[in-house]
Amino acid sequence: MTIVFSRTENESVYLDPRNNFEPQTVISKTRRDPLTGQISRIFPFRKLMLHQHDWTPFVEESKQKFCPFCPEVMEQVTPKFPAPIAPEGRIRVGNAVTVPNLNPYEKYAAVVIMTDRHYVPMNAIDTQLIVDSFRAGLTYLQRAAAIDPDGARYGSINWNYMPYSGGSLIHPHLQVLAGPEPCTFDNRLITASAKYARDNSSNYWTDLVQKEAVSNERYIGKTGRVHWLSAFAPRHVGEVLGIMPGRKTIDDITDQDLSEMAAGLQNVIKYYESGNIASFNAALYLARQEDEGFTAHLRIVGRFTIFPLAGSDITHMQILHDDPWSVIMPEVLAEDIKKMHFNQ
Repeated sequence: MTIVFSRTENESVYLDPRNNFEPQTVISKTRRDPLTGQISRIFPFRKLMLHQHDWTPFVEESKQKFCPFCPEVMEQVTPKFPAPIAPEGRIRVGNAVTVPNLNPYEKYAAVVIMTDRHYVPMNAIDTQLIVDSFRAGLTYLQRAAAIDPDGARYGSINWNYMPYSGGSLIHPHLQVLAGPEPCTFDNRLITASAKYARDNSSNYWTDLVQKEAVSNERYIGKTGRVHWLSAFAPRHVGEVLGIMPGRKTIDDITDQDLSEMAAGLQNVIKYYESGNIASFNAALYLARQEDEGFTAHLRIVGRFTIFPLAGSDITHMQILHDDPWSVIMPEVLAEDIKKMHFNQ
């Protein structure tokens, strides 16, 4: 195995006004993702202290506005798929309903309405909700690929939970995309995985799981076949990966895989709630059978507001420099999630 965990410590010195302007040395850390080489910066805090966020006024206000996903209007105001994708017009799995995206930003774009409930707090997100919703998204991706193999070559399922994540509606929903090319980060993962496989005659994701499990610094645990670990070089605060060995494409993911994924994802969400991380983004990354070395996996990152009333956790570093940052050490993150939710 040639996985390298590259890290650098940076010393900054200033004259501290809190201590008679005596010299103060502060350490920050720079890490590189072992697969892509992407830089991640970790600021010198052990834990992120966030104010508890009460969504109640936002939820109540949203109930007074028009919501196209609520059951009393959903049938009338959401679009339907053409017959080749869904002869029935919409794709239903349990309580989840997949409909076309009225404002598509890829050739194939759909929204999964996860439930008929307008608001689902973090502590009420259950595994069945996750399983049905992701299966509804996968079904759409499979049908799109069946009628247009070249135009729907690469797909992903994405979750923006609550407004801090960029979600436009309170009502829980997933964004499902498919197009002829993968998204930028997806492409980086697919390309780097293939290069690793060629260079090492091995699978990066299998090697990563083995190495992390042995060191136990960032390895969190398993839910069935799914391995959970905190990212060495996180893309944002609280990034956790759920790696699904032996799975790669939209056709590989079984209902058991989704159940095991959902169980781990629910644990991570519970951890976020316990730390007052009130929102999150999650994505299920998939590839094609010919994409050597890739393994399907889910990523989730926490989202929050820096100040009690306003503020954003996205800065110039991410938007204009493409340098992710975090204020939670990945090793601390893994230790805390493991202790709270995976060792019960």
